[in-house]
Amino acid sequence: MKIKVQHEDGSIETISLSAPSVVTEGKHLNRITTDAGCEYFFTHDGHYDGWGAGIQATEAEASDILGAMEAKRVTAEGGESR
Repeated sequence: MKIKVQHEDGSIETISLSAPSVVTEGKHLNRITTDAGCEYFFTHDGHYDGWGAGIQATEAEASDILGAMEAKRVTAEGGESR
């Protein structure tokens, strides 16, 4: 299935999801994980934040990685974490 998603800068991208997919609400970012191992990350207000290849990590390790990604993004934007 293909869906169009919008980045915070307004740009539109089409992503492909395969069944089954799992939606997870995270502390910093939400994500959709496909059975092919791709992860698509979204901000809490629904904007597409990018994707990453599948990794082998515990929930705690994944949370730490997402926290670091969020901190890097906030620092680059010169703002505060949401």
